[in-house]
Amino acid sequence: MNKKRVVISTVFSGRAIKIAIKNLKPDKLILLVDDPIHATKEETINELKDKFKGIFDVETMKTSLYDIPEIMKKVTKKIDEEYEKGNEIVLHITEGRKITSLAVLFSGYSRKNKVSKSYYVEEEGDKMLPLPVIVKFDINDNQKRFLQEIERGVTDANKIMQKLNIKQSALYKYIKELKEEGYLEDSKELRLTELGKIISI
Repeated sequence: MNKKRVVISTVFSGRAIKIAIKNLKPDKLILLVDDPIHATKEETINELKDKFKGIFDVETMKTSLYDIPEIMKKVTKKIDEEYEKGNEIVLHITEGRKITSLAVLFSGYSRKNKVSKSYYVEEEGDKMLPLPVIVKFDINDNQKRFLQEIERGVTDANKIMQKLNIKQSALYKYIKELKEEGYLEDSKELRLTELGKIISI
C-alpha cells in the first residue's frame, strides 16, 4: 500500500489552495464546507474538481459554521481515518472562516502525532508559512476520560468515579483542577466549557 499525502483545507476563493496544491502535491484534497455553502466557495470547489480530475481526488466535508468542538470532531475523525490508512496528513488553513481555520488548527494540535505539517499562505505573496505546534494541553489520561464521560452525558460524579475506577479523593481533585484550568464550568453541575469540549475530543 502506497502512502498518500492527504491535504485537509479550508476553502473560499481558491487562490491560496492553488498555491498549497503546487507546493504540497496532494494525492487527495479534502475541503471543509459549511452549510449553506457560499456561492464563491461552491465555484472554487467545482473549478478545483474540474481542473484536477484524474490527477488527485477532491472531496468535501460539511462542517458547522461556528461550533469549534463540532468542527474538531469531524476533522479529528478524518485525520484518524486517513492515518489508519497509512497516509500522511497535512493541514492548510488560509481560506474560509476564521473559526473553521482555528478548529482545523486545534484538530492538528490534538492529533499532533498524526499530522505532519500545518500551513498558512501569505496574503501578500505565495510563500507558505509552516505553523508551529505550540499548544500543550496539560491533562492526564484519567482527566481526559473524566471529561469524555461528561461529554457523553454522564453528569453523576459517583458514576464517573466507578467507571474510571478512581478514589473519591482523586475525583474531587480532578473536579477542582479541571475547573481551575477552565475545562469545567464553575457550577455545582458537571458541565464542560467550550475548552473542555475541545479537550475531550
